[in-house]
Amino acid sequence: MTAFIKNRETSEKNTIKILLVLPFFHPHPGGSQKYAEELFVHLKKAHPEIEIDVLCYNTDQAAGYEEYRGLKIYRVPCFNILSGKFTLPRPVSLVKKLYQLSKNKYNFVNTHIRFFDTCWWVWAYAKIIKAESIFTGHCASHPNHQNPMVRLIAKLVDLTIAKFSLRFYNIITVTNECAANFFAKTLRVKPNQIIYGSVDTNIFKPQQNLPKRKIPKTNLILGPNDILITYVGRLIWSKGVSIFYEVAKDILNRFPEKVFFVIAGPGELQDKLAKYIVENNLSQKIFLTGSLNSGEVQGLLGISNIFVYPSFHSEGFPQAILEAGASGCLVIATDTGGTKEVVKNKETGLLIFPKNKTALKKKIVWAIENPKQTKTISQNMRRLLIKGFDGEIQSERFFSLTHRLNQP
Repeated sequence: MTAFIKNRETSEKNTIKILLVLPFFHPHPGGSQKYAEELFVHLKKAHPEIEIDVLCYNTDQAAGYEEYRGLKIYRVPCFNILSGKFTLPRPVSLVKKLYQLSKNKYNFVNTHIRFFDTCWWVWAYAKIIKAESIFTGHCASHPNHQNPMVRLIAKLVDLTIAKFSLRFYNIITVTNECAANFFAKTLRVKPNQIIYGSVDTNIFKPQQNLPKRKIPKTNLILGPNDILITYVGRLIWSKGVSIFYEVAKDILNRFPEKVFFVIAGPGELQDKLAKYIVENNLSQKIFLTGSLNSGEVQGLLGISNIFVYPSFHSEGFPQAILEAGASGCLVIATDTGGTKEVVKNKETGLLIFPKNKTALKKKIVWAIENPKQTKTISQNMRRLLIKGFDGEIQSERFFSLTHRLNQP
């Protein structure tokens, strides 16, 4: 593999320059972009000599340029084909920005997610500017969508243009073992390395013992004996939030006094859920917060007792699960993507099959009625995350990879 750094000026030899290209990035919420953000922020913190730029599509009408957590973010105008789900850049704007950024003489160009156009052309752009291309895979299945036609189109794209494009990347990493197996068996591409998702365990930490627990964007203040059950993520069909709401109603019939639910995040189901809550007279028991910033998410998870992730989405290695586990929550999650690689059933969390309302209800009831076992399991999860999934650990794996590639 060519070591491009040999062709640079001597003064540049100790500097690694990385361009991260993603369709979605800050301030847009989502697991894959959050994974990339945490990985590169920790990389920059540990190795200040590394220069990291981000090129993304301006899906949230943010500033065209922003410096954020040590990263330089460049945003280009785009077409939001499916709001919050699929976007394409304005071609002229993209080409102009790529030409401008090519003058930075990047050593590496990294992109994520097979289902977007960045997967299809980033490898070619890297070759043109004489950089190494790195693709990072997340999902361990074909895309899942409520519309069967969208599912079919996404699967066809996955098995044709995405599969074809992956063969041209210099290096492929994945965020979980399940994705590695999917790449090898279905896409016929063997990943070079697994670099797991990570969480800052110094920021996300337990706060359940506070005498008063204030829920962000609500007037709800809980006492130490109340039980808070939380979901954080996008409010879309494939994340299972409608199932979670139905289970919450049943749980409240059994535990009407001490149990409260929070559903946090933006999405197309927010208005429908709000309507159901009012119709069922549950406005004092189930709370919708809407979109939360990172500090608010940290605060909410820290005071939550149980975190539920009922997804049947095409998951990778869900960031929300890591953050909840680090925060001391008991994690109840569906066995999707790489979830079972961190949620070991009855050891570090509770696993259920997707779309199984009965199983989800039973697990929540068990957690409420068995606080000692629940605490032990949640403590096991936090210890596991501190030991193997802290941001510093995973960013060093990425650094070692780039360091090897740049050896003469």
